Amino acid sequence: MCKKMNESLAFLRDKYGIPAGEIVAGTEGFELALPDGKRIPLLPWRVERRFVELKKIIDGKTLEDVSTFRFAAFAPGSDPVKAAARELDLAVFLAGSPIERIFAVRNGNAACNVLARFANGMSASVECGSKLPAGAAPMDRHEIIARRGVASDRAVDTQVPQSSIYEWTDAGCRTFTDTDTELFGLPDEQIPVVRAAFAVLKAPALADEWRKAAGCMKKYAAAVTDSDAGNKAIEL
Repeated sequence: MCKKMNESLAFLRDKYGIPAGEIVAGTEGFELALPDGKRIPLLPWRVERRFVELKKIIDGKTLEDVSTFRFAAFAPGSDPVKAAARELDLAVFLAGSPIERIFAVRNGNAACNVLARFANGMSASVECGSKLPAGAAPMDRHEIIARRGVASDRAVDTQVPQSSIYEWTDAGCRTFTDTDTELFGLPDEQIPVVRAAFAVLKAPALADEWRKAAGCMKKYAAAVTDSDAGNKAIEL
């Protein structure tokens, strides 16, 4: 997997003349390895196109007075706590504000529900689950609610990603979605990883920001566990 992503990263590096770096697998996800030996955690969701567009909608004031983020993410065999930490980091990225308080309840390793309050007064509701059938495609939805206006990364009333092209043949249904013209042919889940590595190489200042965010994600995961165990809100 890393070989194909690094080939795509090399293409972007050569095209735009940016410094060297390589995508490697880390303990908590993919990382960017620099020639000097330093490693930077990659946060692919922060460069994924649908979330970048949501960020623009918020920052551009298309939505007036954002109040709530309502997120849901389900994947077979996933870790709901780690998934919740990832979704909370996405909410922090969109809100542009740190989390002050977390309250969470869990159903073992099957599901996790989290309520979070941000320093700027916004709030987030996150639901994560791991019990989709084996082999099922992950399902998620990210909705933003404001005093005036609502935005979502999915079509209204669905959590199922829509494809650009559907092909029905005797062999069954095949779907195709072109999400990045420069990385055409790379699997959809790998494109944000390559773009994340490219973003850090292009803007080195992101390195410290993402290291800090990765550290905060560990705090979110710990807070979710502690909140569920103690049946109380955790201040961060």
